[in-house]
Amino acid sequence: MTSYILIRGITYAYTMLLRPPASLQGNGPTLSTLIEVGQVLEQARREPPLSLAEIGRRMRAKRVRHSTLRASVDFMERLGLVTIGRQGVQWTHTRDARFWAAARQGRPLGARR
Repeated sequence: MTSYILIRGITYAYTMLLRPPASLQGNGPTLSTLIEVGQVLEQARREPPLSLAEIGRRMRAKRVRHSTLRASVDFMERLGLVTIGRQGVQWTHTRDARFWAAARQGRPLGARR
């Protein structure tokens, strides 16, 4: 059975062929919530892992449910943007072109060819 996850925005909807995270309840987070959670985590990438409560405190929208934060973080983990551990959530995605070139070639970042 194929499951869909719906990301809602103000004037659009985007459907992906992914199984929804187990933490998803109801319709799920809006696209603006996903973006804001991602921005909070990316800005804190050099800090220790953040708890969901700390992510909620740093967001502009102050009335975000814990379940919505959980679903947002779970979705970003499935996309490979964050890592979830016992101490919290950490941004782990990199935009470094050298890293991705080395990864495509299957070699360490510092290795020369």
